[in-house]
Amino acid sequence: MRIHEVAERAGVSVATVSRAFNLPDKVAPATRERVERVAQELGYLPNASARTLRTQRSRVLGVVLPTLLNPVFAECLQGVAAAAAVGSYAIVPMTTAYDEAQELRTVAQLMAANVDGLVLVVSNPARSQALQRLRAAARPYVLAYSAHPEHPCVSVDGEGAAAEVVRQLAALGHQRIAMVSGTLSASDRAQQRYRGYLRGMADAGLAVLPVVEVPFVDNAVQSLARYLDAAPRPTALFCSNDLLAVRCIRAARLQGLRVPEDLAVVGFDGIAIGEELTPTLSTVVQPNGDMGRLAVQLLLKSIARARLPDARDSLCLPHSLRWSESSAGPAPTWAHTVFTEPIPTLSHHGGNHEI
Repeated sequence: MRIHEVAERAGVSVATVSRAFNLPDKVAPATRERVERVAQELGYLPNASARTLRTQRSRVLGVVLPTLLNPVFAECLQGVAAAAAVGSYAIVPMTTAYDEAQELRTVAQLMAANVDGLVLVVSNPARSQALQRLRAAARPYVLAYSAHPEHPCVSVDGEGAAAEVVRQLAALGHQRIAMVSGTLSASDRAQQRYRGYLRGMADAGLAVLPVVEVPFVDNAVQSLARYLDAAPRPTALFCSNDLLAVRCIRAARLQGLRVPEDLAVVGFDGIAIGEELTPTLSTVVQPNGDMGRLAVQLLLKSIARARLPDARDSLCLPHSLRWSESSAGPAPTWAHTVFTEPIPTLSHHGGNHEI
């Protein structure tokens, strides 16, 4: 099947068909959709190798995530894949197991594969050698979930959300509130949320308890159970992610504690499975799919304009609190939202979007 037949059936020029596949942002959406529909009907596939030689673009994006075992990153990846497909890009997802050396190796592999840009979740943007390498090579990238003043990011206000959770737990009467986290040094998201925990405890006039660091290992539930068996135990746990919150609920059951009567548990991420648990999980909900979708849109906008995105392009998305069965007391009358306007959609045209 030749490109001329697609052009004739779609009622456009051969050049327009070529642009629809090679530079889709330069073609009107209705025209692009018509060309793609006709190409699919006729079984036409553009020559990817030839396209790469002509445009110097691979039409591939790299995606670097810590793990896919945590549903939050799987939900983010769905958003990435959907937005990439709209832009006629393929994706290559890779995981790093929260290891900074592996982050560097992964980025090096993706750069060698000539990806046009990357969406990343890294452990610590401030010291990331992977990001330094991307900057030195002038390769476009966008961080998801991180909020750093020197990098283009799509995130939520993790510190503010954590502080609000702690204040609400205090308002319910809790005085011994502890934070449960993975290894703090391995995640700037956990560090943000810990700062929020400290701020919330200070706002409530409560004494800070030592943070409970629980690496993602097979005996994490048993380790949490031993912690809950020691006196004096906390009456509420704020967990830096929903998987830890689920494990805390399991650990409480092993110790004969009732959730929420004996122990309130609140997570962070808003993974969908949290609403299927018994008790249903109280959590900070962040728009994980939109996190990936907007990161790709920001990246593709940068690629189309042939410039690196910078921190001025960063987006802070709205979050909310899903106060549910795992936290004791009546449901608060609030559902905190950072921004009331709809989640933005980036265009390939126009100026910066600063939030």
